[in-house]
Amino acid sequence: MLTQLRQAALPVSLGTAVVSRGMEDHASFSTQAARQTAAAADAYQQVLACELVAAVRALRMRHAEMLDIPARTAFDQACAVLDADLSDRSLTADVQAAADLLPSLADL
Repeated sequence: MLTQLRQAALPVSLGTAVVSRGMEDHASFSTQAARQTAAAADAYQQVLACELVAAVRALRMRHAEMLDIPARTAFDQACAVLDADLSDRSLTADVQAAADLLPSLADL
């Protein structure tokens, strides 16, 4: 994901192309830029979902449910959908659940 983000961050406008046999000197590559933006948004969502899972697991290990933390509402919503099992296991389902939760957390 991070390499996709790095690649998507490169300006498409740096590319050049000869169009109309040299009669035109500009090709905007706007459709490619739009595709890269969409790919970057998807990749960012996955990275944020991973960060959310890691943060919730870390706070659970510190028993944060008993603490008054600034992001309490978001933490409670995430705890409601993420598995409470802190063992070493595949986190694929948790990352997907976190990704699905992100739009509602954006409204907080």
